[in-house]
Amino acid sequence: MKRMELPGIAIENENIAEGGLCVMVLGGRAPSPEFLARAAEYGEVWAVDRGVEACRAAGIVPAMLVGDRDSGSAEAWRWAEENGAPVREYQSDKDLTDFQLALKIFVESHKNNGKKLFLTGALGGRFDHLWSLVISFLNLAPRGVQLCAADDHEGLLFLHGPQSYSLEFARKPKAVSLLSFSPRCEGVCISGVRWPLSCAELSYGFPYAVSNRVDGDGRVDVSCGYGTLGLCWTWNDAF
Repeated sequence: MKRMELPGIAIENENIAEGGLCVMVLGGRAPSPEFLARAAEYGEVWAVDRGVEACRAAGIVPAMLVGDRDSGSAEAWRWAEENGAPVREYQSDKDLTDFQLALKIFVESHKNNGKKLFLTGALGGRFDHLWSLVISFLNLAPRGVQLCAADDHEGLLFLHGPQSYSLEFARKPKAVSLLSFSPRCEGVCISGVRWPLSCAELSYGFPYAVSNRVDGDGRVDVSCGYGTLGLCWTWNDAF
């Protein structure tokens, strides 16, 4: 099993490190400099518009900076450019979001090389932005490259059946939830929680497997036999 260790959580999967990661930093709730620095140990970092501010705070010059400059500060953009970051700049009047444009560039740049996408600075904020981001991530990026979106507060890990992951939480989250992002998910199993599941079926239209609790030593094993499954966790007191 390959292992990726982030602040508060370690994620294991048989091919998680094959080809490395592209850590894409978006303009939502910013990760802490520590979180971003740990994520950057596993691959190159791209900044999407305001995400460049989190990169600057962590002292990480992005390998690519994409956007229309409408949300990131002029100072942060200038810092990245002066430190040699390649820039793909767009007009603000456009059909695609900055993230969708960054996804297109990523797919064109990394065809068939096994690199996976890890999003941070993606969560929090407006629901319409988050929904657009998640659906774009699942549908515009090839199935084999999607990993998760996470920061210091919460995360969303994607499984494409048949697939399994093991997660080790350094501190127990407030809640973990399972969501079906396909019409149905079959053969869903989760252990290490208060209410385990074994070969269950979840559906997009009836999301009942929410607000579970982590038991024991903080290790959670989850698998999906068929479909696209999301495992969410939060350390926040309010959810």
